[in-house]
Amino acid sequence: MNKFQFFWDAMELCDWSHEGDDGKVLRPVIQYLAQQEDGRIFQFDDLMSELLHGLDTPKLAAQCKKAEPLMSDDSFLYSRCVALVNGPGYYEKAEQGGAKEIWNMEFEALLYVPPQAWALKHKRPEEDYPHTAPLSYEAGGSWEQS
Repeated sequence: MNKFQFFWDAMELCDWSHEGDDGKVLRPVIQYLAQQEDGRIFQFDDLMSELLHGLDTPKLAAQCKKAEPLMSDDSFLYSRCVALVNGPGYYEKAEQGGAKEIWNMEFEALLYVPPQAWALKHKRPEEDYPHTAPLSYEAGGSWEQS
């Protein structure tokens, strides 16, 4: 089984009948994760971070900069989230540089799924979320130094 299968299976729960309201699209994912053990929520977070990190490359940043000349570290990150919410096939296309349309889209809400699920499960504030993924998805072009 693909090591990312748990992540992709959870993302299949997105409710695209609410397209345009990212929170509502992700609500079924959050509810599903809130029913899991904390370790599964943390696993989802780790897998998401690893996938986002995998798209944080100079080649893709250059593509984003070409499509969005005012690209910021945040806009580059939020655009990479689009590749994740659209499933493994789309992710692979983005990873290979073939999904140039994502640079004009964002799906920031994905980043908050793990803390929201944990908070829902424990009836505590998201700020109390106790996990930090081992890989940072916010390198944000730190390799872009010239």
